[in-house]
Amino acid sequence: MKVVTINKITLVNFKGIKSLTVDFGQVTEIRGANATGKSTIADAFSWVLFGKDTAGNSDSKFGIKTNDRNGKVIPKIDHEVTAILDVSGETVELRRVLSEDWVTPRGKAEPELKGNSTAYFYNGVPLKESEYKAKINEMISEDLFRMVTSPLYFPRLDWQEQREMLLKIAGGITLEEIAKDRAEFSELIAQLSGKSLAEYKAEIAARKKKIKEALDLIPARIDEVTRATPAAPDYKKLEAEKTAAESSLKEIEAAMQSAAEASRHEYEAQRKIQEEVNGMKAKQQQIKFDALQKSKDEWNNRNASANEASAKLNSVQRESETTEQIRIREMDALNGNLKRIKSRLQSVTSEIEQKRAAWFTENGKEYNPYDSELCPKCGYDLHRQHNDEARAIFEQIKSDNLQRITNEGKQLSQEKENIEKDIEEIKKGIEDLKIISEKERANFAEQLAALQEEINANPKTPYSEPKYAEIPEYMTLEAKIIELSNSLQSRPATGNNSKLTAKKRELQIQLDGVKQQLGLKTVIEANEKRKSELLKEEKDLAQQKANLEKQEFTADALVKEQMNEVERRVNLKFNLVFFKMFSQQINGGEKQDCILISKSTGAKFMDTNSADKMNIGLDIINTLCEFNGVSAPIFIDNAEGINRILPVNSQLIKLIVTTDKEIVIKQ
Repeated sequence: MKVVTINKITLVNFKGIKSLTVDFGQVTEIRGANATGKSTIADAFSWVLFGKDTAGNSDSKFGIKTNDRNGKVIPKIDHEVTAILDVSGETVELRRVLSEDWVTPRGKAEPELKGNSTAYFYNGVPLKESEYKAKINEMISEDLFRMVTSPLYFPRLDWQEQREMLLKIAGGITLEEIAKDRAEFSELIAQLSGKSLAEYKAEIAARKKKIKEALDLIPARIDEVTRATPAAPDYKKLEAEKTAAESSLKEIEAAMQSAAEASRHEYEAQRKIQEEVNGMKAKQQQIKFDALQKSKDEWNNRNASANEASAKLNSVQRESETTEQIRIREMDALNGNLKRIKSRLQSVTSEIEQKRAAWFTENGKEYNPYDSELCPKCGYDLHRQHNDEARAIFEQIKSDNLQRITNEGKQLSQEKENIEKDIEEIKKGIEDLKIISEKERANFAEQLAALQEEINANPKTPYSEPKYAEIPEYMTLEAKIIELSNSLQSRPATGNNSKLTAKKRELQIQLDGVKQQLGLKTVIEANEKRKSELLKEEKDLAQQKANLEKQEFTADALVKEQMNEVERRVNLKFNLVFFKMFSQQINGGEKQDCILISKSTGAKFMDTNSADKMNIGLDIINTLCEFNGVSAPIFIDNAEGINRILPVNSQLIKLIVTTDKEIVIKQ
């Protein structure tokens, strides 16, 4: 058996405890008033192992950090727990440290908290998180650890998880063992085909649900077909009406065919006359077109000189406007350059005056042995010793400054002279451009005046359309068109079968109505057939549902037999508690469950008192430890409320509420 005990645990800045070390014996009492940190020690032991408190919360969810009096987290301190364990005679030191990561962003003076990091140590050796977890799992898995260290952990598990563990404790009773003496169970096992019983039942439930959904829809579908089925009409009477209507239609169609043949001959004669009229009208249109074209050509020839002069006038006018715009842009550019250069001339002139004043100021300087002046080359105080060497250095510096100022002044004067030349050239360019512009304006004005005189000398004649009534050929065609059109008006009308057509339409509508009524017979027969199919489908689905329910019942019976055997075997292994694997439903049936019942009171675990709950939990831990071959420290919270604690083989740590203002450890 693997036995895990705590020898010592040390907390530093953990959940409000600044520093605390606790030594443990086989039975250790941790006494103190509420909020002195008793439960914190249990949380620390869980955290150093798994990074969680005793409730299973990670350190990002429970308050591991230490707060100040105002409830704010104290920054930049580490939070750590060290536990020294005995694992089946081997001493193991575990240490977990939570640190804050503070980073100073670029461009900022103050550091900022970017997150937390955790360091792991096993016997003083730093490990990665995965390596540390592997070491802990070698010792004892997290789920098993929680089952054997907390008396209330197992009773609060989901009933399926409780059943799974109890099934293991019972010795792994297989379904095959239960089914071997019952034919219906053996048949069910054969149907599983590699599936678990839970998967098989889930499959049956899914199929039942699908069948039930289909069954629920069938009554509505039958009702829909019934409502859509019309009442059966008098088919004999409808057949007689159909025969009479078809006979009348044949008579009318024969009459309409005879009238149509006579109408066709008359229509052909009228069509030929109309074609002749259309041909004459087309000739008239060509005559009009030719006369109109000839008239326009003569008018254009008469006004050719005036049109040409007008075109030239418009062209010269556009050229004059374009040239004027170009000259304006050129003048704007020259004036802009002139303004810019004059501004630079003003700046250079001001700089020359400044250099002149600087030269006179430098030239007026005299050597004074009592003034402090540093050498520009070596920084030495030239007047620290009053001698001729210092005077010579002063005079040399003065001469160099005057020469530099003179050279800079000459450069500025040369630049001023160049600028003044540029200004004169630009001014000359402006005057030349003005002269060119005036000449161009005069030239364009002269051309425009000459063209206007030419236009005035050749005025346009107004245009008038030709008179078609004066064209003999046109009028001859017009007389023939009138004659033929009058002859068309006097001929008899064609295709006037409106009365026969109306009567035929009336009979056709009547016949269609009769046929529609007769067609209801097919609809009624089809709907009756559909109702029969739906009723058969309903019967088949009901039988399939019954078969599935029988299989489901057999599966439930098999599970019940298995759980009854599990219940019998398991309950032999506990002293204070027994388990019921099924619960009674209101309708008298049973459902799968896992109910803990106190042997002393017969009450369910949730209904018994706190002390009984704790001892039942210890009873379960004893069995779990024996079955899994492990033991680990058991923490009992509120132990002061239990008169007699069930003996256990594991290390026992009692958390007892007293009036002590500080934690008291008693072994």
